[in-house]
Parts: sequence; C-alpha cells; structure tokens
Amino acid sequence: MLQRRQLLEFGGVAAVAAAGGAAWMYYGSPRSNALAGGPFRHYPFDPVAAANFQQKLFIPVGSGPFGVLDVAGPLKIRTVAASFPLLPGRESPFLLYQTEQAGKAYQNPILRIESGARFTASLDNALAEPTIIHWHGLHTPAAMDGHPASTIGPGGRYEYDFKVSNRGGTYWYHTHAHELTAEQAYHGLASFFLVDDDDQRRLAKALDLQLGVTDLPLVIQDKQFDAQGKLLYKPSAHEAMMGWLGDIVLANLTPNAVQAVTPRTYRLRLLNGSNARIYRLAFVKGSTPLDFTVIGTDGGLIERPETVTEAFLAPGERLDVLFDAGQAQPGEDIFLRSLAFDAMENEGPAGGSGGMGGMGGMGMGRMMASMSSSRLPLGAEFNVLKLSVKAGDRVVAKLPATLSQIKPIRTEGAAQRKIELSMGQMRFLINGRTYHMDEIAFDVKRGAVEIWNISNPTMGMPHPMHIHGFSFQVLERIGSPPQVAATARFGQGRTVSDLGWKDTVLVWPGETVRVAIDFAHDFPGDQTYVFHCHNLEHEDGGMMINFRVKG
Repeated sequence: MLQRRQLLEFGGVAAVAAAGGAAWMYYGSPRSNALAGGPFRHYPFDPVAAANFQQKLFIPVGSGPFGVLDVAGPLKIRTVAASFPLLPGRESPFLLYQTEQAGKAYQNPILRIESGARFTASLDNALAEPTIIHWHGLHTPAAMDGHPASTIGPGGRYEYDFKVSNRGGTYWYHTHAHELTAEQAYHGLASFFLVDDDDQRRLAKALDLQLGVTDLPLVIQDKQFDAQGKLLYKPSAHEAMMGWLGDIVLANLTPNAVQAVTPRTYRLRLLNGSNARIYRLAFVKGSTPLDFTVIGTDGGLIERPETVTEAFLAPGERLDVLFDAGQAQPGEDIFLRSLAFDAMENEGPAGGSGGMGGMGGMGMGRMMASMSSSRLPLGAEFNVLKLSVKAGDRVVAKLPATLSQIKPIRTEGAAQRKIELSMGQMRFLINGRTYHMDEIAFDVKRGAVEIWNISNPTMGMPHPMHIHGFSFQVLERIGSPPQVAATARFGQGRTVSDLGWKDTVLVWPGETVRVAIDFAHDFPGDQTYVFHCHNLEHEDGGMMINFRVKG
C-alpha cells in the first residue's frame, strides 16, 4: 500500500494546498488559448512562465514511490490501480507497479542491476484490463520482450527470466498492452531500468557522481488534467491520429519543478516518457543557451564526450548529459527548456497519402494546434525544470577523453531494406501495412547484418521509430529539415542524439535515416519482435509490424 505521507511528500502538497480549491482552474477555451499569444494566462501550472517554477523536484532515493531498487533476487510485480497526487493537493487515478524486496515496499521502482546478471520477475495483473511489461532497450528473447501477443488478462500472471546482456546504460520499462499502451503508460505504467558496468563505475568515480544526489534520473512528460486535478486522457479522433499532447509539463512527475544545485557538474539521465511530445532541449540562463555535454544515448555511454547547446529528444529516447552548474553565479537560475521548433505536422485531417497539400509546416502547425485539446502546441517553447544555483565549493570536473568502446557494425555486403512510413485511411503505416498480431511483415536471418533505410514522406509528421530486441547504429541522415541539419556536425548528417547504440530514432518529414542492425543473438529458434512508432497513439493505431529473426 502507498503510504499517505510518502505520496504527500512526493507531490509537494504544501506549496499550493493552502490556496484551497480555487488553486486549480481552467481559464478560457483551450483552442482559443492555444492560438492566442498567452495560452496560460493566470494558469498556475503554466510551464512558460519562469515565476511558476516553485515545486521541489522529486528525486528518487530509497523505497516507496519510484524508489531505487537494487535487484538482488526474484521480484513479484503487481500491476494495480491506485491514486497519486500528481498536482499539489489533488489526488488522481494512477496505475502503478508494486513490488517488495528485503521487507521494503516500492511503487514503480527504478530497477538497478549489474550487466550480465539474471533478472527474474513475475507480473500479476490486478487491473480490470489486460497488460504486459516491455523492457525497453533490453536484448531479450522474444518471449521475455513484452510483445503485444504476450498481453495477459485481468488476474493473469506472466513469468520473466532473462540475462541482462546489455552494456551499462539508462533503459526503462513500460506497459505494452495490445492497443492499450498509450492510455496505460500515460496513467503511470513506466519507470527506469538502470544497468551498471565497469564503464559506468569509472565515470561515476572520475566525476564524483552519486545516484540521487548528483546523478539524477529525470523523466519528462506532458499531461492534461480536468477541473478536479485528475489526469485527463480523452483523445478525439484527430488526437488519436496525431498523438495526445498535455499542457502541464512534469519532471519526475513534478509540475513547475525546481532543484537547488551548487557550482559543480551534475549528470542528468533524460528520458522522454511522453506519449507524443518531442522536446528540443537546452540549458538557458536568461536568453543565453549554455553548453552541456552528452555522454550517452539510448544504449549507454558514447565513445567520447560531445559538447552541444541543444538536442532533440523524441518519445522513447534517452539522452545522458553532464551539466556544469558553475556556468552561473550563486543566486542565478538556469532553466532546462524546450526551445521552439517547427513541428512539421504536415498530415491534414483529410488523411490519405497527400495530407493537406496546400498548407506548409507552420500554417499546418497552427491548424493542428486549433484541433488539439492541449494549450501547449507541439513545437511551442516552455520550461521543464529550474536549476537554482546556491553557494558552494566550485568543483570543475575533468572528463575522461574516452567513455567507452563502441565497435562499428561491419556493413560490407549488408542487405539493404526499405522501410517506408506513410499514411492511409486515417492510419499511419509501415511499408503500407497496419498491425495484425499474426502477420509477419518480413524475415531476417539470425546473425545477418542489415541496413534499414527508414524514409518519411514530406507530407507526413515526425515519427520516433523503435525496434524491439536489438540495438542499431545510425549511419546517415538524408534530407533533414533545416532545424535538424543545423545541429548535424557528427558526420553523415547525424546529430548528437544519433551517436552510440540506439533503439529509437526520430525520422522527420522528408527525411531518410539509414541504420545498421546486427541480428546476432544466442536465443534458440525463431524470434518474433515488433518495430513501431513510439508516438504511442500511432502504435496503438497500428503503426507497427512484426519481423521474425529466423533461427
């Protein structure tokens, strides 16, 4: 059972509870506000206004909600419906993973385990609807992956048992229930899965990093709430097609979050846990973007540190960054901000392969915003987290020149596979297909190396494409829009988010992304996995295919 004290501490109730019931109100029409210059006027959780950022960031530490659980044996995980104070003083229905270890209770625990260790868990479904867990980014046999076909009904149980063969990194786990993923994940069924190895420990020692103190897992999400402060998820036909957007931005489930920092280097393990929102992240002091250093992507540490001032982060992607808070003086504030960008939502409500051909990106973006219930259009600028710099000893970190070794996939003689994203009959498609559970889109040979050329039509919208069971390396971006090409300084049109090992890649309209995949594995027999868009409404709408690795 969740303890009331833990929930109140997590939600930061004290900051706003004294305001009483009037603290939560909608002001004006969502549609008219989204198109007006000031979409959140008088809105207490407006993520644009810097003055609103007063809620203490929740940082995962011990047991309880989102506690760090060092896996030391088999787990019994139970999926339950509960309530949670996401907004100060407001309980909201929420879905949770419950488990215990060594006499301590956890809800949605951050699971931490050593690379090479065995992970064993049973999942009991205490929900009134089907569910299953997908271990996002982990290399597992198909039966352990959380394939939609593995979905269990109410009262059902699923047994997991696999070796964690991944290198150290920031992975995560979430529901993958057939046609229910978007709603269940939105209501809470997700958390981090951290893998440790020697590279991770060397980095932590070199930079004096401590999980929960200077090494901070940070999941970014956007939510909508009703007038009672309860989570709202009611996509219209248009929103089910384009993706559900929130208008309150949460960092570790904290709205308008602030974290005190001292003049030293912090590690932020950034996870985009949103259903559909893309973030263009930067650290900003006033209007000046500050340097930050990318040290890892989806599949762990990259080869060497790379300093940038911005990076896109799509749903399902992770970005491991170091930020030196000493770039500001004590008393100053720094914001982790999502900068404005062209959302390139070029598919119109008429659907078909041509979309709304006469309207360009920004015009279509405004039209899309007018059809969304969210006050915060995709591509709008807003704040995510305030870092309040306090006095302290100045600590300048000396970064290792090499973080890890990444062996490039050998692509000589690799088979080329065309992956074409499209739309038809109000559905987004992969190679002209919508998802059918018993249909295999194509076979690949175990041990084969393939190059997938993932192309997105100009009259499309951005799609974060995610593969199960394997990681890939981004080889090249072709035809990138200017806002992406401007940051592509890592060869072959690649951005910093493309480096290292990946399991999710954002493909923009008019763009082709070429990725190399090595289908070597040591699991017996044929293995069937899915490849899908991680815009979760797209996934549930059928933008997904099965592929089979032939044993």
